[in-house]
Amino acid sequence: MTIDQVAIIVLLVAMFIAYALDRFRIELVALVGLAAAFALGLVPAIALFDGFSSPAVVTVVEILLIVSVLARTRAVESFARLIVERAGGERTALAVLCAAAAFVSVFMNNIGALALIFPVALSVCTRLGIAPARMLMPLSFATLMGGMCSLTGTPANLIVNDWKVAQTGGGFDYFALGSVGVPIVVLGIGWMVLVAPRLFRRFEPDATAPLGAPAAFVTELRAAAGSGLIGLSAAAIERDHAVTLHGIVRDGRHVFARRDAMVVAPQDVLLIEAGIDALDAIDRPTGPGERIEVVVTPDSYLVGSRIGALDTLAERGVRVIGIASRRRRIEGGFGDLQIGLGDVLLLAGDREALREAIVEAGLLALMPQAPAAARPDAFLSVAVFAIGVVATALGLVPPEIAFGGVVLAMALTGSLRLRSGLQDINWTIVILLACMIPLGMAVEQTGAARVIADAIVGHLPTTEPIVVVAATLGLAALLTPFVDNVSVAAVLSPVAAGVATRSGMPIEPLLVAVAIGASLDFLTPFGHHNNAVVMGAAGYRFRDFPRLGLPLLAGSLIVALLAIRLFWI
Repeated sequence: MTIDQVAIIVLLVAMFIAYALDRFRIELVALVGLAAAFALGLVPAIALFDGFSSPAVVTVVEILLIVSVLARTRAVESFARLIVERAGGERTALAVLCAAAAFVSVFMNNIGALALIFPVALSVCTRLGIAPARMLMPLSFATLMGGMCSLTGTPANLIVNDWKVAQTGGGFDYFALGSVGVPIVVLGIGWMVLVAPRLFRRFEPDATAPLGAPAAFVTELRAAAGSGLIGLSAAAIERDHAVTLHGIVRDGRHVFARRDAMVVAPQDVLLIEAGIDALDAIDRPTGPGERIEVVVTPDSYLVGSRIGALDTLAERGVRVIGIASRRRRIEGGFGDLQIGLGDVLLLAGDREALREAIVEAGLLALMPQAPAAARPDAFLSVAVFAIGVVATALGLVPPEIAFGGVVLAMALTGSLRLRSGLQDINWTIVILLACMIPLGMAVEQTGAARVIADAIVGHLPTTEPIVVVAATLGLAALLTPFVDNVSVAAVLSPVAAGVATRSGMPIEPLLVAVAIGASLDFLTPFGHHNNAVVMGAAGYRFRDFPRLGLPLLAGSLIVALLAIRLFWI
């Protein structure tokens, strides 16, 4: 091997190790890796920023903008109520939620799909008295499987498509990957509906959790002059407003008395637990600020902090006005509550300040709690998006053009404010994707892809197409539990091209194997961001992932090979 080939392989291995350690922000690792590649002469200056102009990156930005509009329509709230009304039991609700998550993930990136369905799942679990742990891991896996079915399901698919364009002059059809992804979705949802309730039966619903409401937040309210709470007893407040009153503080001291004798006085501070609607009915927010629900992710520095000690948020004018935690014990005042992994926080503040705080604190934004007047028209937004999907699926225009038209239409109709929409984009995904594309090109241009391809094919007992595909699929599935799927696709796509040349078979089935294998992330909580989020929110242990995911992975590999053999070879 040449020095350049050794250098790019060593660099990528070092980056993969850094990704797997999960001690550094993934976009920082990608930027450092790209800078190192430039310093070593592996990526020329003229190609250093090619990733940012790639159709794959442009499409991802467009999809993220569209997702921000669809989230603000709040259409999923109606869907949550529909599930509760129609679900006949836990397995039915689980099947519907997983099917919905997979369907949504077909048209948007996996993280966006989870952000949309996550609060729906919490609402359904609360209303039906089901522990969230019995549904959240299947929900995460469903978003990963749904992402296999279209070009925009995950950024990794767009990278694979770019390689097909470079090698053959034409890309995949919009739903082409669905020939393999749909059977996996059907198998996966069936397996999870059958097994998950029994596998996670140790997770029991909390009998103290209030039913009949969305996710309940603990918050602090002050009975200001003129408040309708003044003169009411604790028992009356709980009965009339469907809330749980954890305590009353008067002049800095807790009030102790029977519930019917504990009467609210002016300027009392109440520690209340209730859903968003119930809280608004008691104390409707005023002012120009916005609210948003966020999940505390594993890499957030807020983990372990107390609400009253969040000076970095306070400096931006961002306040934590509510917390929904799986730890039910409430002690002290609101400021004494400790933030844990997977907790859902309700933040309030200026839009720009909220955006900066979410990025800096490592939080995952869920559906925004915007005022009703600011919500886009749900039917119009979905219809415009559907037109873009159809245009792409029929091959009328490339994805980046179709979804660019959707963004333009949403902006012209007032559904999307480009300035605020661009501020809300998850730039981590965009930067990671833009950095990995030039590194993937370097793997091919240095000849490292050919060397790796020769090593793979040289160790196979035969060059039969199905055997070569199985090796490629297995390699992708082996890497993706420890490395993000974008990096896996960026590195293995040129390798797949080299394997195709070396074995004399078409490149298409090998690229399909890379795309599918990169999304089979069912074994660890840190391979994909969605898995890490649900681990904290539900309280899973590490071994819970392979217990549900290992049989699912084995079945998915078999189904994928059969589907590739049937449709692509």
